Amino acid sequence: MNGRCPECGQLTEPETGFYFGTGYVSYALAIATSVATFIAWWVLLGFSLEDNSVFWWLGVNGLVLVVIQPLLMRLSRSIWLAFFVYYDRNWKSNVRTVNS
Repeated sequence: MNGRCPECGQLTEPETGFYFGTGYVSYALAIATSVATFIAWWVLLGFSLEDNSVFWWLGVNGLVLVVIQPLLMRLSRSIWLAFFVYYDRNWKSNVRTVNS
C-alpha cells in the first residue's frame, strides 16, 4: 500500500495501528452479509430441520464470506478512513502543505 495517496498526498496510515478498528467494521459487514444470505435463503428455499437446510445455509454462507473476504477487507478500510479523514471536493484549489 502506498504511504501517501498519489492524487492528493494524504497519508494512508495517519498513525500506527490506525486500521485496527477496521476489524469492527469488517465484522459488521460480515454480519450484514450473513443476515442477507439468511433472508434470501429463507425466502427462496425455506428452512427445515428435516432436510438439514439450516446446515446447507451455514456452509454456503461460510463459503460466501470466505470468497468475499478481500472485498470486505478493502471496503472496511475505506469506510474506516472515511470516518476520520475529511473529504474536500475542492482539494486541488485548497492545496496545503502536507507534513511527513
